[in-house]
Amino acid sequence: MTEPASSPDGGSSPADAAALLGVKGVVTFFYYDDLASAVAFYERVIGLRKVLENEWCGLFELRPGTLLGLVDAVAGSQTPIPGRNKGAILSIETDRLDACLARMKALGLIAQSAGLERGCAGRTWEFKIHDPAGYCLEFFRWIEPPAG
Repeated sequence: MTEPASSPDGGSSPADAAALLGVKGVVTFFYYDDLASAVAFYERVIGLRKVLENEWCGLFELRPGTLLGLVDAVAGSQTPIPGRNKGAILSIETDRLDACLARMKALGLIAQSAGLERGCAGRTWEFKIHDPAGYCLEFFRWIEPPAG
């Protein structure tokens, strides 16, 4: 096996580092005092596909190779931060933003008068809701997708 080439500053290039890392997927974990209500929310309200559930964890597929993990606060390695500012946000990009907003209004998760707002320094249309423990979910679409 060949080692990645070094860059002039002594490190490897980003492409070499990514190849060496060999990322196969990503899981973001949120921690809950009431895991059952969180699992029900993401499955029934948000509509994510559950790929695993056991007594301490639920995994939901966001897209192939990208998962959201919901973990019981007692069994997990982290402790939920109390309150609505969890220090984390789940941002979901969708081309069906208007339909998502209408669904969340119909479910009473956002005010009937709410509309889409400009976000990301004017680069997106978005709206936000909170899950049962206070984690923020942002649904958005790019006004002009970033290059790259």
